[in-house]
Amino acid sequence: MVSLTNPINAQNVVDRFADYVTTTVNSSITYGTNALPFSEAPTSWFGGTTSGVGIGVTGASVTPGGGIVTAQNIYNTLVTETATYTNIRKATLQLFVQGGGGNTGSRPSPGTVVNVTNKTHLATSYRQTLSTVADNGVITAGTITATGLEGFFQNLQDEWAAKRDTGVTLVHTVCHASCHSSCHGSRGRR
Repeated sequence: MVSLTNPINAQNVVDRFADYVTTTVNSSITYGTNALPFSEAPTSWFGGTTSGVGIGVTGASVTPGGGIVTAQNIYNTLVTETATYTNIRKATLQLFVQGGGGNTGSRPSPGTVVNVTNKTHLATSYRQTLSTVADNGVITAGTITATGLEGFFQNLQDEWAAKRDTGVTLVHTVCHASCHSSCHGSRGRR
């Protein structure tokens, strides 16, 4: 765990942000490209593995053009970075078997056969827009302090957690397991 330094250091600010937000985002992801909820789950649903994402900003990101670290740059950069994590969220993933039933396949009855809800590393198309994040005095106080930054990082973590808990339901529909062989077998009899 990183401690904030005095005087402020851009990379130190980003590293401490990562302790708060990125580490939280990446903990306990259940489903991703390496851990599907069921074998037929479309890979297009997922944006990465269960190990999560790496931080996409550096100290240079909060000092555009090699300039001075400013509260507004810190705020804008870290809010934008937090928004890129909102596709790691709770998802209900379902496998639905269609058809009239009555076959001898591995799924003889139609309906939902898999229905799981967990933290999932979804594709970036499932990102959400953050609400306004309180700066905890980072901008409004006029002086950047460790206490202000820590509060701001907590606000970012809380906002991401609210977005994480805004679930999405994805349903993949398949035919009965034996449909394929039954259909192809009947073609030979025609």
